[in-house]
Amino acid sequence: MSEYKDYYKILGVGKNASEADIKKAFKTQARKYHPDMHPENKKAEMTEKFKDINEAYEVLSDKQKRAIYDQVGSGGYQNYARGGGASTGRGSSSYGSSGAGGAQYYQYSGGNPFGGGGVHFNGTGGFNASDFSDFFQQIFGGMGGFSGRGRRSSGGANPFAGFGGAAAQGADNGDSEANLSLDLAEAYRGGLVNLTLPNGRNVQVKFPAKIADGAKIKLKGLGNPGPRGSGDLYVNVKIAPNPHFRLDGKDIYKVIDIMPWTAALGGNVSVRMPDDSLVKIKVPAGSHSGRKLKLSGKGLGKNGDMYVQLMINNPNILTKRQKELFTMLKETEE
Repeated sequence: MSEYKDYYKILGVGKNASEADIKKAFKTQARKYHPDMHPENKKAEMTEKFKDINEAYEVLSDKQKRAIYDQVGSGGYQNYARGGGASTGRGSSSYGSSGAGGAQYYQYSGGNPFGGGGVHFNGTGGFNASDFSDFFQQIFGGMGGFSGRGRRSSGGANPFAGFGGAAAQGADNGDSEANLSLDLAEAYRGGLVNLTLPNGRNVQVKFPAKIADGAKIKLKGLGNPGPRGSGDLYVNVKIAPNPHFRLDGKDIYKVIDIMPWTAALGGNVSVRMPDDSLVKIKVPAGSHSGRKLKLSGKGLGKNGDMYVQLMINNPNILTKRQKELFTMLKETEE
């Protein structure tokens, strides 16, 4: 049984923090502990802290997850641990691979812990399962259709499946919702994913390149039965955190290393984009660490931009010729 995680403490906010407070704290902490903002010997440590921060935000920024987390509480979680893991859940979860390209399949079977029909998620690797801790999985691992994320499970009921309220299942008109989690590369490239509806029907969902976090995809007539026929299904897009890029709305931020002579003299450098392509940018002469270069239209959505932040990186080992040149440069200041 993993240790209880205090998500409020991780983000540095109180239990009564507003959504705005949580978002502000997340941005501050993510900026502080982003691996690319630290030297190589600190990256592994910062990566783990970065994962904790993203996990905390994943829970506290979502009203349903936050309500469940608060209801479980430290005491309830510890009592469960001391009780040897007796289950109070109402279903089981499974996770595996199927189909071409290693498509990931996550499904919740049995009663939906949030009420309503629920929606199964059948995606194409729209998350990095290692980014979520065992503690997260023990509470939320059986919540199929909730965010489409999960680790491999040994099956069995979710011990905390009884917590929480009703799902966001649409009104009297039969409209319903499902969450689709994509990694940044998928969102940037665009493509197709499969959704398994409550009635067992499989449908393909096409999403455009550079789709933004929070975007909604409307699938007409694929919701729940309503008084005037079937309602619509609204698929909410959520983009999973990425250790190499930072999202701020539709804008993308990336930190790159440049050599001191490139900063001083200027030059062209290659920048790896979210879809793994390379784009050449021009670094102006006299650039300093922290300078941001704007790549217009390279963000998400129709008007998102990408900002490349320069970090001057001195070589760890200098050649004899490089030492001579640096020495000459130093002498010019004396």
